[in-house]
Amino acid sequence: MDRFTKDGKFILPQVQRKEGTDEKKLRYVVTEAYCPNGCNIIDKKHKINGAPGLLVKFKRPGMEGELVLSAIQRDFDKIVLSGELKDGVKDELYCPHCGVMFKKLVNCSCKPDADMVVIGLTPKLDFNNAISFCNVTGCTNGTTIKSGDVIRHVQLCGEV
Repeated sequence: MDRFTKDGKFILPQVQRKEGTDEKKLRYVVTEAYCPNGCNIIDKKHKINGAPGLLVKFKRPGMEGELVLSAIQRDFDKIVLSGELKDGVKDELYCPHCGVMFKKLVNCSCKPDADMVVIGLTPKLDFNNAISFCNVTGCTNGTTIKSGDVIRHVQLCGEV
């Protein structure tokens, strides 16, 4: 098999997937996740569907608590450790270790004040190497999405 094309470009072989694999059902799992200050928020004590989750603190007027979000793409499962979430209600999200608020990537279209928040995949926050999700409980954008996909969608469609 040739390793280069006639004009010198490297040929990257295609990886063969198992027969019958549905590409739409493939999902990534976040294995590293950090707050804007670099605290690791992966929670190995609480697994969701077999994978360690993302430990996050939430606050809204009259309520505060902690939850573990699924680290699996398109998985809406979560474990509420303390406090109470309400469907359709926005919560501000914070690092459970240092208390810094997670940064906003863009507005979410589910509610006028909803935000797509960013969690870094490296200790130094890089918006190109991050995941994002809505901070409104029950929003369909409430699952982890690569931040680059969110930005691309906003550019193409004008909203998330």
